[in-house]
Amino acid sequence: MEQKYSASVDKVFALLTDPKWLEARSAALGELSATVKAKKAAGGVTVTMKRRVKRDLPALVAKVMSPESDLAFEETWHAEADGGRTGTLTMDAIGQPVKMTAEFELVPAGKGCVYRIVHTCKCSVPLIGGTIAKFVQGQVEAGCADEFAYLVDHLKKHK
Repeated sequence: MEQKYSASVDKVFALLTDPKWLEARSAALGELSATVKAKKAAGGVTVTMKRRVKRDLPALVAKVMSPESDLAFEETWHAEADGGRTGTLTMDAIGQPVKMTAEFELVPAGKGCVYRIVHTCKCSVPLIGGTIAKFVQGQVEAGCADEFAYLVDHLKKHK
């Protein structure tokens, strides 16, 4: 997935690592709750999030997953020599048979920047795990698209 922003890497990075902004984004996007912490260290930042979400699930997925889930995220961001940022993300759906990882980058592009992220979802349920992982990946990417749009809108309103 990829999104271009009309703001600098530094401005977008500041928002993506701001606990209060991330909590407000989660609430605005309809999540049930969110708590976020950020810890700076050696040119990087680690963001930990606990989010509670509710999703409509197809019958097959509902057999092994709850529609209400607690999600634990950890993002680790690193500074790059070109002024960009790179990092990794892990997400654990607590008590659910699903895990998600991602690699991302935030790179300068003209007068703005581009954020790219590649998600990988896995499910430990035998036989139907691939189907569940595919569904979860679609949900993750739809949520990510909503997060991209929220940031685009925020930047338009706060130039």
